[in-house]
Amino acid sequence: MRFVVDKDILQDNISKVIFSAASTKVSSILECVLIEAEDSIIFTTNDMKMQMQTEFKAEILQRGAALVKAKLFSDIVKKLPDGDVEVIREENEVKIRSQKIEFRLPTLDPLDFPKMEKKPSESFCEFVASEFEDAIDKVIFATSKDETRPTFTGVLFEREEDEFVNLVGMDGHRLAICKIKPVEVDGNFSKIVPADNLDDITKIIDIEEAEKVRVSFYENQATFEIGSTTVIVTLISGKFFDYKSAIPTEYSTKISISADVLESTLERASIVSKDEKTNIQAVIFETNGMMFTVRSMSADGRFEEDVLCSVEGKDIRIGFNVKYFLDVLKVLDGEINLFITSQTSPSIVQKPDDENYIYLVLPIKMPE
Repeated sequence: MRFVVDKDILQDNISKVIFSAASTKVSSILECVLIEAEDSIIFTTNDMKMQMQTEFKAEILQRGAALVKAKLFSDIVKKLPDGDVEVIREENEVKIRSQKIEFRLPTLDPLDFPKMEKKPSESFCEFVASEFEDAIDKVIFATSKDETRPTFTGVLFEREEDEFVNLVGMDGHRLAICKIKPVEVDGNFSKIVPADNLDDITKIIDIEEAEKVRVSFYENQATFEIGSTTVIVTLISGKFFDYKSAIPTEYSTKISISADVLESTLERASIVSKDEKTNIQAVIFETNGMMFTVRSMSADGRFEEDVLCSVEGKDIRIGFNVKYFLDVLKVLDGEINLFITSQTSPSIVQKPDDENYIYLVLPIKMPE
């Protein structure tokens, strides 16, 4: 194998696949990138949960393949000077040359590399890339890190004879739902994609500067096609929570407020909100007529602020985990509505001009 390519192109393409190279030494092969030189150059990495593959043009002087450690290869390419880079495999060694610089890396047998085969599509959806990335940002933070509840560690992709695809994330304390209209869609589906993989996929969208993202489903596999990069993901098995039944149909109090104003208030409140026993940062929302007050307290001190907003309905006093509000306020701007039902029912955060996004958060026991 031997090819020549510009350093920036080489660096750009290894950065697209580095996310699925295993970082732990479960297997030395899974730490590697498979480099194939045929009609074009193909980079492939696979940690057995997600496979990333990208293809690009280069001056190919000799066909062949090599298998080298992905992070090591990436680190080397980053430190090379601008200009052409020559990559050569000779027996059990890969040479990386640039100007008067030469690195030599051992190569494993490319035939030992485990590839996930792209399966035929049962159903698919295609999105404008920027809209897809925005939708993922609005739900992924609500997923759980608790591996004992695997369905909560992923984002649900759901379509039921509708022009929209629902993306849903939840962790048992909060729920985020974003409806996104695809450019093209075929078939109904209900699939759970690991949130960690989606986080990496959004990074590839930025690197690729892609205009569209195509998602195909087949049994326990999802394939994401983003520009010249293809990502194959193993889906999470299990039935997702019946989230639609959790959405309140009525409320007792409505608070209309600027997202930026509420975020600033809650950031101040969080300074003295941490309960040392539970490790929860609790805040109290209280309305009295047209007044809306935010309070927090802990062993470190107390906080209180009257916030300018519009209040309708019954007076309330209710507690929340401040983190769950700050997370959603980072992805919203402008005016928002907060609909509160009771001290035991989920409250809703929603923009008045956007029916396609809804965020539910459960209240907590208020500090005494």
